Amino acid sequence: MKRRYRNKNWVMTVLFVLIGLLFILKPVEANSESNLPSGIVAGDDQGIKIKNDGQYLIDFRDVEPGKKWVTKITIINIEEDIPYHLTMSISKPTLIEGSLDLSQAIKMTLIYDGQERYKGPLSGVTKTVNLQDKSTPLNLGTFKGGDTKMLEAHFELDGKMYTNRDFFKKNIVENIWYFKAVKNKLPDTKDPDEQDKPLAEKLMSKIKFPRTGEEWRNAMIFSCIGLFLILVFLLILKHKKQEEIQPKKIKRHR
Repeated sequence: MKRRYRNKNWVMTVLFVLIGLLFILKPVEANSESNLPSGIVAGDDQGIKIKNDGQYLIDFRDVEPGKKWVTKITIINIEEDIPYHLTMSISKPTLIEGSLDLSQAIKMTLIYDGQERYKGPLSGVTKTVNLQDKSTPLNLGTFKGGDTKMLEAHFELDGKMYTNRDFFKKNIVENIWYFKAVKNKLPDTKDPDEQDKPLAEKLMSKIKFPRTGEEWRNAMIFSCIGLFLILVFLLILKHKKQEEIQPKKIKRHR
């Protein structure tokens, strides 16, 4: 009876340890949630890099009637074999100051990969398009491994519609662009010679090792959990066999 009681206590202790590990490791999953993974590198021609939260600040202060300017954002997928689907949305203006609403006065044209994708006010909202709605972002397509593409933003403030009288007070506008990349699966194009390869060679070709430090850490953590569960299972089997053998020994003694 004492032996069975000890075994039950031991199993309960192992289960509590396992549950504790799961709660401790849970925050690691939250760290993987980023709008731009490490495989996507993006930045503008002023040297401003878009961080992994995907936010890019648009800030206009020194604007005058008739002014035109261009901002070029280069986006690169540095992964070799991981494609990403990229989208972009625009926030509502986070700051508007002055006598003129620059989010409506400044006209913007977005040219992506050589094609015009948006034309309208800086706010990103027209009669037919609403880039402030995150459910309908600007679709930037799929980036295969090694792809490099450019997003050109052309801005203009009409010199006929607006004059210096509209700038007695300093006009300021700020809003944020949100870039988001999600892993995408490309169509499976298998090599015809793949079927003729030995099974071991096929398995080795399908094994992909983690590339980033975070992926290595997650892989090690899940491997340790798997080994721990296997160890628990084997120990429970061992104790069950010992319990089955113990009564037989008692009968022989009698």
